[in-house]
Parts: sequence; C-alpha cells; structure tokens
Amino acid sequence: MFDIAFSELVVIGLIALVVLGPKRLPEMARAAGRWTARIRRFVEDVKRDMGSELRRDELAELRQVHQQITETKQIFETTANSMVAGIADIRPPEVAPDYLVKALPDNSATAPKKRAAKSGRKKVVRPKTKKTPARQSHVRASRKSKS
Repeated sequence: MFDIAFSELVVIGLIALVVLGPKRLPEMARAAGRWTARIRRFVEDVKRDMGSELRRDELAELRQVHQQITETKQIFETTANSMVAGIADIRPPEVAPDYLVKALPDNSATAPKKRAAKSGRKKVVRPKTKKTPARQSHVRASRKSKS
C-alpha cells in the first residue's frame, strides 16, 4: 500500500528523535504500535462481518433452491404416480391384432416343439489345422538332423 523504503524509515526515525527527544520517543512508538494494532483489529472485524453476511445470503439462496427442488420433486412424483395408475388401468387386448398375426410365419407355432425335441448335443467338428511354413521348416530341419 505505502511504498516506503528502509532508508526513508531511518530518516523519519531521526526526525522523530530530534523533534520529540529521547525521553518521549519510546512512548510515542508504543502509542503508534497500539494504534496500528487497533486499526488492524478493526479491519479484521469488518472483514469477518462482511464474510458472515455473505455466507448468510448464500445460505438463504441455497435454502430457496432446495425448496424449489423439493417442490419439483413432489410434482414429478405425483405425475409419475398418476401415470403408473393410468397404465395399470389399461388391459392388454384378448386377441392379438391382425398386423401381428400376419407378421408371424406359418411354422412359428411348431418351431418351439422341434427345438424341444432336439435336446441332444451335436458334435463339434473342428477343421484340421494346416502347418505354417515356420512349422514345416522346423519339421524338415528335425527330419534332416535325424537322418
């Protein structure tokens, strides 16, 4: 805030020593220290009060938002409950609609029976693996070394 160098402080101290004298200078230094301490405490109190007021305002806003969210939640719950009740009142049709009957193939009714009859497992046939060139060269090398 104040841009005072050390040399300027020394000059101020020498002037205070000459004006006030050696007896009154320590008393004045103590008084100046007390005043600076009081000013610092006052500034800290003001900062603390401002911070607490800001927090109160923020908490009031948060409480208001929480209340709005709770009201919205209740609206959604009542709407969902009424929709579920409405859906529960709807009954499925007794007969399938024509478009579903036409879409089904003729043998669809017998397909599950055929599947149920074939309960045996089929044997899995795996194709024989071909030897790769690397294996063939390895096999040839081992045959040559045996002979």
